Amino acid sequence: MLYIGLDIHSKWMTIAILNALTGVMSTINRVPNDPEVLREIFGGFRGKLHGVMEAGTNAWAMYRILQPYFSELVVADPAKLWRRSSDRVAKTDKRDAERMALMLSRGEIEPLYIPDERTQDLRQLVRAKIRSSRLVTKLVNEIGGLLRSWGYVGSRSLISKSGRRELEKAELPARSQRVLELWNELLEKAEEIERELDAVIKEEAQSEPVCQLLETMPGVGPFTSLLIRAEIGDISRFKHSSELASYVGLTPRVLQSGNRCYYGRLGNWGNRWLKYAFGLLAQRIGRSVQDNPLKRTYWRVAIRRHTNAAKIAVARKAVRIVHQMMTHGEQWTEAKASARTKSAA
Repeated sequence: MLYIGLDIHSKWMTIAILNALTGVMSTINRVPNDPEVLREIFGGFRGKLHGVMEAGTNAWAMYRILQPYFSELVVADPAKLWRRSSDRVAKTDKRDAERMALMLSRGEIEPLYIPDERTQDLRQLVRAKIRSSRLVTKLVNEIGGLLRSWGYVGSRSLISKSGRRELEKAELPARSQRVLELWNELLEKAEEIERELDAVIKEEAQSEPVCQLLETMPGVGPFTSLLIRAEIGDISRFKHSSELASYVGLTPRVLQSGNRCYYGRLGNWGNRWLKYAFGLLAQRIGRSVQDNPLKRTYWRVAIRRHTNAAKIAVARKAVRIVHQMMTHGEQWTEAKASARTKSAA
């Protein structure tokens, strides 16, 4: 049995091979990420191959190329593999690959979830929509800052029709006027991209049964439902809603010693895209005039504490309800949501 650590980069990788019987470690440096070269190398190994690689920008693509050669190939979170602040040895690709092979042989690797191609494709779609929206906001701020620097203070949003009319009337010095025109061209193109992505997301959400299920919840539309479906993937990997809440990043820090236990603020861990989705949902619930269990939870917490705490509370309740809906294939009903909300409070 061979344990193989793969330190993969965009163009090449370093391979460390640990023989479980002899305990001998060998390495192959700077192997090109070419399917033909990899077939020649891994096809020549005998026996069962167990491999580990780090998550990265090209991890899923390389996983699908390498997976046929392995009895088991896992992808690990780099944050859980290395402790760079405490490491006192030189960092090299060879040492990283050898360390991964050794950790795999000891059973110290916690594997990550591997999304299928469909899930990965949907993730790219919804993440592009978020980035395009942020780009539009950034360009609007750039244009607004430029106009204010020359004394123009508009009362309308620059992405509204009336705001565009005010923008066309602005007269700036030659160079600033040209900069304004370029920013405006970029804004129009970014808005065009955002509209196209919106249309595709609506189309994809209509073809996904999970999205149709989630859209029965208050405040959930095609974008939010597709974002939740893409980022969660297989709901069966979360046995309890608390595990999903931790994955989203909605669980507080816990400091426990003896009989004392302190729950702190939310950390910066978790899936930032899912955290964005549930935060957006909580914000919509807070602004909605429709009465439902989530809305009542929002106001109960907001009156006692603060609107930010209320949004976090609503997001946590929404995570529990989404987990229940996706696990059992149940549509939203106010009676069931109220029962789950009370039991979770």
